[in-house]
Amino acid sequence: MLQQAHRLTFAAEAASQPGEVRAAWEAAARAWEEVGQPHALAAALLGSAEAALGEGDRDGAVTPLRRAAALALRLGARPLAGDIDLLARRARISLAGDADARAASPGPVGFPGQELGLTPREFEVLRLVAAGRSNRDIAAELFISAKTASVHVSNILGKLGVSGRGEAAARAHQFRLFA
Repeated sequence: MLQQAHRLTFAAEAASQPGEVRAAWEAAARAWEEVGQPHALAAALLGSAEAALGEGDRDGAVTPLRRAAALALRLGARPLAGDIDLLARRARISLAGDADARAASPGPVGFPGQELGLTPREFEVLRLVAAGRSNRDIAAELFISAKTASVHVSNILGKLGVSGRGEAAARAHQFRLFA
């Protein structure tokens, strides 16, 4: 059983066809659940959620992502929990399951950049702009369209009072917005 779970995990990591990747991670998650390995199960659920998002199925990513977060929290697996949290923020998925949490603002309270008038999403986009990412790269990482990324970049340039991406990145570093 344990060897089968490892084999399925390796198959999921090696899968490359969009529909194949998600199915492989789901199979790996079932196998890890059967052998009672919660850390490996949480990692496989994270892989499943990421594959669902890659297919454009945001709703299909919610349940495995929340389940993975609960497992990682219970285990005290901080690096895994950080990866889960990062994916949830990028996809704008609340890890809390109740309706009140889903209705709450998706951004952190008092996040850097708030004093500049940036929204939490614009702050995420600015972080990627400062890292030298293109609109297409930003769109892929945040699971939005390239056009939406372009609109966010334009809004950021206006709010920062700069004329280009390089100036925006310099301004972000000047204000020490990113560690």
